[in-house]
Amino acid sequence: MHISQLHRAIERGECSLAFVSERGERIRLDRCVCTSFHSSGQTLNVKIYTSGEIRKVNRYTIVEFNGKEVYL
Repeated sequence: MHISQLHRAIERGECSLAFVSERGERIRLDRCVCTSFHSSGQTLNVKIYTSGEIRKVNRYTIVEFNGKEVYL
């Protein structure tokens, strides 16, 4: 999946995604939903259903969405 398709796909509801943290770690979030986009769509807030935690994720660090590789 190309990064340009991510914005529309993530608005469809519950999903899973993986991103690379600032430390270079790959972090996987299962059963989450996007709650909002910020800064012209470069970051997004994601709520994790199981814990209720909200994480801010840079869109360009996402490497997987619903089992599909995300590329630039």
